Amino acid sequence: DMISVLKELALTKGMRILFQTIRDSKDKIKVVIASDSNSWFIDVLLSHFEIKDIVDEVHTNPAEWNSNLLLLKRYTTNENCTRCPINMCKSEIVSNSATDDISAIVYVGDGSNDLCPVINLREKDIACPREGYSLSKKLDKVKVKCSVVKWSDAARIVDYLNKCLNIS
Repeated sequence: DMISVLKELALTKGMRILFQTIRDSKDKIKVVIASDSNSWFIDVLLSHFEIKDIVDEVHTNPAEWNSNLLLLKRYTTNENCTRCPINMCKSEIVSNSATDDISAIVYVGDGSNDLCPVINLREKDIACPREGYSLSKKLDKVKVKCSVVKWSDAARIVDYLNKCLNIS
């Protein structure tokens, strides 16, 4: 059963601390998930790790079960961005989710499809690529406007949030 397999996944080191920091400072933080995965997968993980309460928006490919088949649909059709896959441009999602009252974007990612939104971040924003993954490697070769904080332990992101965004 797929749910049992997903529940065996372990969180990356420091993630529980990051989730608790977000929960404790929810009035200062907006959490948006932009994923090329699917709604069923994300919902299972958010429920399993008990973090649905900290997530404000989820942008992903819709999925539903039909008998024993998981049916996936495209999130949207991306006709404008050549860096992103046909079904979604994460830059567009980030841009549409960023309201005027957001002082800075802290973008956490690890995949190749996270490069587009990072390239479009502003000087006051922060990209947090996971060390050893494709986004981190690509950022070694590309100049971006935002600050870059590489991490392997999510506690590094917490330290940066506490210092830069005055979260206590």
